[in-house]
Amino acid sequence: MVPAAAEKIIETGAPTRKFTYRARRSDGGALVRGVVEAHDHAAAVRELRHQGLAILSVELGDIAASVGQESDPARLRRRLSRAMSKDDVVSFCQQLSVMLRTGVPLAESLDTFAEQASKKDVAEFVRLIRSDVCEGEDFSAVLGKYPRVFPALLVSLMRAAEASGKLDEMLSRVSKDLSKARRTSKQIKGAMMYPAIMLFVAVLAVAIIMVFVLPKFGPLFRAQGDRLPAPTKALVWLSGFLRTGWMIYGPVIAAIVGGTWWYLRTEAGRITLDTVKLRMPVLGHMFRCLYLVRFSSTMATLLSAGVSLIDVVRICREVTGNVHYTKLWILLEDRISKGQEIAPTFREFDFVPRNVVAMIASGEKSGRLSEVLEHAAAAAEDDLDIAVKSTTSMVEPIMIVGMGLVVGGIASAMLLPIFNMSKNMRPGH
Repeated sequence: MVPAAAEKIIETGAPTRKFTYRARRSDGGALVRGVVEAHDHAAAVRELRHQGLAILSVELGDIAASVGQESDPARLRRRLSRAMSKDDVVSFCQQLSVMLRTGVPLAESLDTFAEQASKKDVAEFVRLIRSDVCEGEDFSAVLGKYPRVFPALLVSLMRAAEASGKLDEMLSRVSKDLSKARRTSKQIKGAMMYPAIMLFVAVLAVAIIMVFVLPKFGPLFRAQGDRLPAPTKALVWLSGFLRTGWMIYGPVIAAIVGGTWWYLRTEAGRITLDTVKLRMPVLGHMFRCLYLVRFSSTMATLLSAGVSLIDVVRICREVTGNVHYTKLWILLEDRISKGQEIAPTFREFDFVPRNVVAMIASGEKSGRLSEVLEHAAAAAEDDLDIAVKSTTSMVEPIMIVGMGLVVGGIASAMLLPIFNMSKNMRPGH
């Protein structure tokens, strides 16, 4: 409930400031949010107590007014949540873990993080989380309201931590896991970025040569007429088409890009893309290692925290992000609900390494599945590092050779007429 207008305290001769408050009414405990104007924090508290309110929080600022300005309070929460990056989430977990371990209450820890936040929207977003916690909601339930910000792994671990009373330990663990996942994601993006930049530079260089450099040789080529070599004729035609035929190839390129974008958003397109990720010659091994790291580390963390196996499988479905792995998790969930073992299901999918399947079977029989998966995750991380480095080292010479062939071929086609002219100018010709 948000009051229509903020209460105001009149203090003669002293400027007032706005304080956002959250409180409960004495009659029935209804929640009240609003803004009170006061000379200082103590005066705001006195006024609220004078009104018979049980104060939950009084903060300098006009967050509640911002909520009132929004046509939909949920829209404000979504806007503020978008300011929280993945790096902010990792920092959020790390700082809360340290403060809780030293005995700082959760509400005060959240308030401290908000005060130190570098972005205003992040600070307001964390204060909204704090207000929900102060109003009696579970911390895991509050985080679960924002699935785009806080991953299912974090929410599940917080739920397990609330049941065991080990919130600081769980936050420390999840901050390490999220930090590893973030580092792995950056590692993969870095490996993909290099060939993308090389390809962009190659296309740009070819375009500059064809559009701006080659026309300078036009008079020389026209002087030779039909004596131009075939590669040079093709190059001249292509240069002219690029300069004058943009009304043709522009819409075609736009249609190809738009059609590809639309296709990849369909179910068939996603299946195609995810299949290519797993099967492509050079990058396929790197993606298989990435998915293995994701699901093995997630399973190990959740199982060691006491999360049920069927809930672990449901969370892994969101972590891997590949339709072929989604089929694995759906089948696995069905068989777990029937009381079957999980190792045979993994064995049916060839993108799961056989040694990992053997380790899962061994851990399942010995009752040490979480420990075994931790070892598998550590080994998979090492394999991923090697795969990224080897992929980068293989892509680099391939791109360089490809650029050399294209640019060299263009240069050769441009120079062939000059060589022919010099040959014809020799004595005896």
